[in-house]
Amino acid sequence: MDRYDMEDVVVASPAECSSPLKEWRLKRRESTLDRSDIFEVLKRDLPKYFDYQTSATSKGEYQLKCMFKESLAKEEIIDVVVEFMLGDNPSSALEKLRLEGNTATVCGKVFKNGEPTYSCRECGVDPTCVLCVNCFKRSAHRFHKYKMSTSGGGGCCDCGDDEAWKKDQYCELHLANRKNPLESKILTDAVLERVEICFGAILAFCVSYLEIEPNASLQCLDGNVEGGQVDGAQYCTVLYNDESHTFDQVIQTLTKIAKCRPKDAMEIVAAIDREGRAVVKCDTFEECNKLKVSIENQMILPTSLLSTARNNQSLRTSVLHVGAVACQQFALQLLGWFQEFLVRHYLFRKTFSELVQRKQETFCIRHILEYDVKLWKTARTCWHRLLISGMLMEYDNKMILAQEFSRRYATIVEDFISDDHDHAFSIVSLSVQLFTVPSIAHHLIAHEGIFDKLLHTFYHVAIEKFIRNKTLHFSKNIASLTFFKRANYILYDLRYLLSLKPDVLSNDLRNGFLEGCRALMRVLNVMQGMESMTRQTGQHMDYEPEWECAFNLHIKLATTISQVIDWASGDVKLLRKLYKMTMRALVSNSFIVGGEKVMQPKKVAGHVANCLVYDISVQPVSIHLPLSRFFAGIYLHLGAHDLTYDGLQTETEALSIKLTPREIIEPVLCTQAMIAQVGAGLWRRNGYTLLHQLYFYRNVRCRVEMLDRDIACLQIGASLMESNEFLIHVLNRFNTIPWLQENYWSILSGNEMNDDIIREASIFDEFLELLIVIIGERWMPGVSMVTEEDRLRKEIIQLLCIKPYSHSELSRALPDGNSGNSDNVFEEVINTVAVFKKPVGADSKGVYELKEHLLEEFNMYFYHYTKEDKSKAEELQRERRKAKKQLVCCPPPMLPKLTPAFTSMANILQCPVFLNICVLIMERALNTYSRSFTESHLQKVLHLLGYAIQEELSENYPFLSFYERSQEYGVLEKLEELARCPRLEAHYDFVLWTIERFKQLQAKQAPSDGGAGPSCSQQKTGEKLSLSAEEQAREERENRARLAAERRAHIMAQMQKAQKSFISSNAEMFADTENETRKESASTGPMDWEDIPSEEEQGAVGLESNVACLGPHRKIYHGSDDTFKCILCFENCAISRGGRQLVSSAFVQTSRVIFTTPNLRNSKSALHISCCGHVMHYSCWLEYFSNEEFKELRRPHRNRAALAQTANVEFQCPYCRTLSNTIVPVTETLPAFSAPPSPNESYLPLDSFVEMMSTLAIELGHMKDHELTTLPSVSHILRLSGVVGGMAQYERSVQLIKNPPRLHGDYMEGIEFLKKALLNTMKVQHSHLKVQLGIESIEIVAILWDSCSYTLQALEIYLYAVEKPLKAELSMRHQSCARNLVRACSRSSALEWENDVPLLASMRTQAEFSSRLLDTIFNHSDTSVLVWDCFRVLVPFQFAVLNLMVPEMGFKTIIPSGSMFDFYIMQTMFLAQLTKAVLCFDVNKEKAKRAEKTPNPELTQLDYVEQLPSRIRDNMIDFYRRYNIPARVLQKTQQKQLEEEESEENQGHVQTVVIPCESHDLALLLEYVQRQMSSFLRCSCLFYRFLTDVDFPDTFPTDQPDRFDLMCQYLGLDPLLGVYFDMETVYATMMHSFASHPHIDLEVEQRCQPDERGATDLQVEPCLRPLPRLKVLCDDFSDLINSVSDIFCPNNEREEMKTPTMCLICGLILCGQSYCCQPELGSMHSVGACTHHALACGAEVGIFLRIRDCQVVYLGRGKGCFVPPPYLDEYGETDMGLRRGNPLRLSEAAYRKIYLQWLGHGLHGEIARLNDNANVAAAAQWHHM
Repeated sequence: MDRYDMEDVVVASPAECSSPLKEWRLKRRESTLDRSDIFEVLKRDLPKYFDYQTSATSKGEYQLKCMFKESLAKEEIIDVVVEFMLGDNPSSALEKLRLEGNTATVCGKVFKNGEPTYSCRECGVDPTCVLCVNCFKRSAHRFHKYKMSTSGGGGCCDCGDDEAWKKDQYCELHLANRKNPLESKILTDAVLERVEICFGAILAFCVSYLEIEPNASLQCLDGNVEGGQVDGAQYCTVLYNDESHTFDQVIQTLTKIAKCRPKDAMEIVAAIDREGRAVVKCDTFEECNKLKVSIENQMILPTSLLSTARNNQSLRTSVLHVGAVACQQFALQLLGWFQEFLVRHYLFRKTFSELVQRKQETFCIRHILEYDVKLWKTARTCWHRLLISGMLMEYDNKMILAQEFSRRYATIVEDFISDDHDHAFSIVSLSVQLFTVPSIAHHLIAHEGIFDKLLHTFYHVAIEKFIRNKTLHFSKNIASLTFFKRANYILYDLRYLLSLKPDVLSNDLRNGFLEGCRALMRVLNVMQGMESMTRQTGQHMDYEPEWECAFNLHIKLATTISQVIDWASGDVKLLRKLYKMTMRALVSNSFIVGGEKVMQPKKVAGHVANCLVYDISVQPVSIHLPLSRFFAGIYLHLGAHDLTYDGLQTETEALSIKLTPREIIEPVLCTQAMIAQVGAGLWRRNGYTLLHQLYFYRNVRCRVEMLDRDIACLQIGASLMESNEFLIHVLNRFNTIPWLQENYWSILSGNEMNDDIIREASIFDEFLELLIVIIGERWMPGVSMVTEEDRLRKEIIQLLCIKPYSHSELSRALPDGNSGNSDNVFEEVINTVAVFKKPVGADSKGVYELKEHLLEEFNMYFYHYTKEDKSKAEELQRERRKAKKQLVCCPPPMLPKLTPAFTSMANILQCPVFLNICVLIMERALNTYSRSFTESHLQKVLHLLGYAIQEELSENYPFLSFYERSQEYGVLEKLEELARCPRLEAHYDFVLWTIERFKQLQAKQAPSDGGAGPSCSQQKTGEKLSLSAEEQAREERENRARLAAERRAHIMAQMQKAQKSFISSNAEMFADTENETRKESASTGPMDWEDIPSEEEQGAVGLESNVACLGPHRKIYHGSDDTFKCILCFENCAISRGGRQLVSSAFVQTSRVIFTTPNLRNSKSALHISCCGHVMHYSCWLEYFSNEEFKELRRPHRNRAALAQTANVEFQCPYCRTLSNTIVPVTETLPAFSAPPSPNESYLPLDSFVEMMSTLAIELGHMKDHELTTLPSVSHILRLSGVVGGMAQYERSVQLIKNPPRLHGDYMEGIEFLKKALLNTMKVQHSHLKVQLGIESIEIVAILWDSCSYTLQALEIYLYAVEKPLKAELSMRHQSCARNLVRACSRSSALEWENDVPLLASMRTQAEFSSRLLDTIFNHSDTSVLVWDCFRVLVPFQFAVLNLMVPEMGFKTIIPSGSMFDFYIMQTMFLAQLTKAVLCFDVNKEKAKRAEKTPNPELTQLDYVEQLPSRIRDNMIDFYRRYNIPARVLQKTQQKQLEEEESEENQGHVQTVVIPCESHDLALLLEYVQRQMSSFLRCSCLFYRFLTDVDFPDTFPTDQPDRFDLMCQYLGLDPLLGVYFDMETVYATMMHSFASHPHIDLEVEQRCQPDERGATDLQVEPCLRPLPRLKVLCDDFSDLINSVSDIFCPNNEREEMKTPTMCLICGLILCGQSYCCQPELGSMHSVGACTHHALACGAEVGIFLRIRDCQVVYLGRGKGCFVPPPYLDEYGETDMGLRRGNPLRLSEAAYRKIYLQWLGHGLHGEIARLNDNANVAAAAQWHHM
């Protein structure tokens, strides 16, 4: 590379060079250039880049638009500075710098809020080591076990940091940068000098202007600013962000005081939240100041949700000069550019670092750190990013920053606590970047005393003010909580600092660490005994005392305490000093053991011990004993370094520190005794506070440094004290020594059984359990020969004994490890003890099940079990052992070997006091008169004896001679007596197990016994006796079971005999019953099956005898309606014409689910009705509904948007709680109204029907013109149509009903209610779409029929999606909904005619609707068949038309129920659909599709086509060539080409092109038609199934797709399609009529000229609508989250989307839950982007995936709910909020579940159900989403 020398740039500057550049270069040549020269230029012209416009609206609202011209400022100022630094061609210089490649080896990318980050569980030193997306994709970690999360903002990528990773420290990109040299050929010394001057000027400028205080304004008034006059409109009122006031409070302030429009106020608040401040007014100083004072004086009422210290303070405002605002905006831009510029080269960062280290400069590091609190959000972020880019890329710079940060730490933290910005926006957040680097952390501890400084700061700022009498007592004040929470960040920093233990401690590091430990001791000293309690005796507590602060403090400190103990465990010098320090602290602390000690001798079993007198019933006790627990933690590590208590005791005594083991365990014993008393109900009057504390004491978050340490402390006491003495101390503290007196129960025998006896028994029970725990819970390194992995293994085994756990449940149930690798250890251990069972189905999780052989390690009295866990685990264990035919009991497991320091603890199991207790309990168990005994005591004593026997069997302890001692006390004899005691049968198996183990011990001891024990003969006889006792008991139980079975059999035989004699004596009565039964069995018996032909016989014959619901051969309806029970009054009811009206609750919603193209009515959505099918009386429902309506009105609406003012009142079905908002009447079956037709009657033919319809359309058309008052008469229409048949034939064809039953008044009300609900729902949708809809609109007439057709179509599509054919059993909901809806449409359309009644308005509208419909179908007046949805035309045609043709005389009506005219309507629409399918068939596309399929499918219709008569085949070919659109387009195109060729050759005659159409093509056409008609036929079958009540025949398939021929036959149609092309039939005429519509010719013309597409472009409705689908999602969730990492907010190009949310219906990415993107909805207030989108996309309902939170949201009408996402980890679990961070993959089953809920219109119901179950007090404001 050529040397790029820029020192000679002294030639005359080019003309376009600006004057500042010339000036700077001249001064630089003369060596007079100063930083101030550049500073002046920076600030001089800035006001011209700040532009604002103000205006006032007609309502007096104030509008302001501010803009800073960033691009212009960059061009005219920043680019000039760069040119000055780098020479005349800066872009070229920067490019060469890039090619040199010396950017950095550390990535250092600063994360924005919500950006995805990745951490490697295998290689990360701790969990804070993270990678950005780009580095992760290029690193080896993507193949490791990684975690994914979203950043809270402010952190940076650690790629390239050697201390953050154990291996694979660099991604491919940064690995390449390591090889590049540090120096540069481009950045010469001269360039670097200029760079230094410019950097200095930039930093000085930014520091000078970026402060909230208005001194920046004063600097702008020194005459340099244009228009600097004080009285001009040159001032701004600026409003700043705080975290105390809510969005709504600030919006209210702006609209009320600043007079902003609500929409502008919302934008301003969004800007304040985003950037930290916003300009709210630009005016004169006086006006701006007046606004400032008004805002500050305004009182904002505090909300219950957010009551913080600052909440009653005013909003922070300031008045700044326009020039100052411009300078500040430019300073922010400058910092942003500066940060990016520093990343470009190491030498830039070196220069920056040297500059900020100069202590005399205004921009030195110290100043930047300390003045952070004076800045607003964006300014802070800019400075943080600058420090990260400038100081954290190189290790030396990082160390310098860390040292300065440490020295200023106390000041910075105090500022942070008094400030109210979030932690992420404070300079304190840099601690995670500095303290997590091990070498820096260790340096700071050793040389800066940071450990001591952190705790010292915490002590003074957080807890000093709460110390009373040398102990902490927190006041019950919520305000203190906020500051206390902020102070807790110091403890997080401490956690970072100690997160990595050094392998070797230097002297400096050890001393620095010990200094910190002294500060820690001071904190622990005031925590010992904090929040102590005294037992309430007389009355209940007046108020619950504060307890949460103390536990929060413990939770935050617990990790640090564990880390400190961990550090000390590896260094013997440190351990020794820390032990002495702890002893000194314990001696100085006076809680429980301090002050005057009063001792009292206590005697048990001949042993005496001096016990401390301290009555926990009247003196204070505390859960918090961190000093005692810290001592226990330290003590456990002494053994590893061969240090002992006695050895260290001599050293501490020399220092006059003396503390006996008795005094060490006393506070812990008091706590345990208090817990026992709470269990016995002695502390009831102390309220819930105590119960909460005990819950957390055992809870997984706290127990490591609470319960576990307490047990360790007692184990230390047990190992250091003589066993009898220890037990007496414990008994004394539990106050149970009197209870152990031999004659205790006899003393009581005179008294009645009272509560005290039960309480004392309960306390003794707790004592025994504590003893089991002290002896048995030794899976603790230091107590036994076990490791941390063994401890974790034991914990997992015990958990899996309760139930199989999922991965997340298991990790939640285990305490967090201190190291970052705890996950890996957990994975390794879990795989050794459990088997993972993969999930089955969409809702289940994968679970771990314990390996069978490990169930033997189960310990029933595991100390982490709650009572519930214990009973569950015990039950499971008993069931398992019972199934295996083992002894049904829970014996104790084998125990690990104790360490030398704790060996003496085993002696407890053989000491006289222990044996005495055991024997006493057994004696009381055997004594039937004993009242001071419970079975639980015996179970626990057996457990302890089991421990004792197993410990001796293990031969770990030579001194243990339990067997000998037990012989003295006759333990075995007592056990054998217990085995024979019938009262204790429940524990029989446990006693047997204990005897068996005793026998094993006896057998082992026998050889060595000699003469010491009883004689051999005695032993043998004893053995025989006990064994025979066992066998006897077993036999006895078996005998009892056998006798019981025999007795049962005998009783059953007696009953049968009695039954027979009763029947024979009442023979006559039973004779009738027998006959009936025979008849029934004959009708439904096996004989029926013989009549069904076999599959071979079912051919044409089988099909001919098929059941049809329409047409001349239709099946006549025979049947009766079901009977019901009203779900409200429980009365039996049937549908009858005279009886009470029945209804079923239903739900109406707008829907777009099945629409892919606009429908016939050109509306955006349709109405869907769903129904649960439960029936009630209309009157019962009305009463229920009025109550629900009243409740709804009373319900608070504060959290619900008024999205639907006219929407229907929602209620729930009283029976199944399904969401409903209307009712559907339940009516009797429709064919029951008309007389069944006799077989030989004649009907009007189809051509007559067509003629009549055509005539009727014309006649109804005249009505509009002449305003007729009556409808055209039937006789008139018959005459005009030229129909030969008479009126009688017509009446038979329409099944006219004479004197029909009157409709029940309730029925009419029910129908009106339903129609009103439909109208309301429609209005709401249309009001959002800004379309006016009149009540008399023609749309309203067909609203019910249209809803019916849409609901049936939706049902058909749903059944297709779940692969259910029509014959498969429909659910009750679907069946009752379709039945009731079709019947309601039919009944409500049946108008009742009486003579001389004037035409009603609704009738006129119906006539108008029918006229339009018939004109469209028969007279070519409107759209062509191409745009019809034939089923959506069929349903209104069926219900609207026939009723307009009722004969004049008498009271008559027509109820559609399958008449001949109904059949003709079906045929008409079938032919229309058939025509459309033929028109749209594209032979080339079909051939291409078939070619793609392998193997090539056969043409099923080819044989049929070849067998057709040639006449019909020719007709088909002719119809195809004449009307098929693709064929006509091809023919016209080829004809045109031919004509052009012929004209070139000048030939006169041009032959006509003929499109080829072979049999093969016809077969393809017929197959295509059958396929395209399937959806229409399925919908029609469903419709006529419920209209005619003729069930589907048995020939319909139940597990395969529906067949075309069977559906046609069921509908009375001919399944052989050739019939319809016979020119001699009316079918062909009708098809020609449909196909020859002028619009179709236009369509062909347009397709021939694709370039000249006109406005009349047709929206062709497909014959077979594509199945609706949700958006296809990425398989890997990290791909999805990365795809949205760079999407910007549509309303603010500089700001990334905070909550990118994907609509799963259409795939659009929206800005969710944010004030920046809130469009207005209709004439209403603003709503969130998702709510707005849901109205257009999903017709009021939406499914959204919040990508960064990995949550699916269902949004409905102003309501919503969260549901699990379709992404699962390898354990089959979701991870909402990415809390666990495991890699996630798309689960097809879970996504299909969401899809089916949407497709089945179940989202509204699901939202209501989940909200009902949620019980959330403060509802989310869903409309803002």
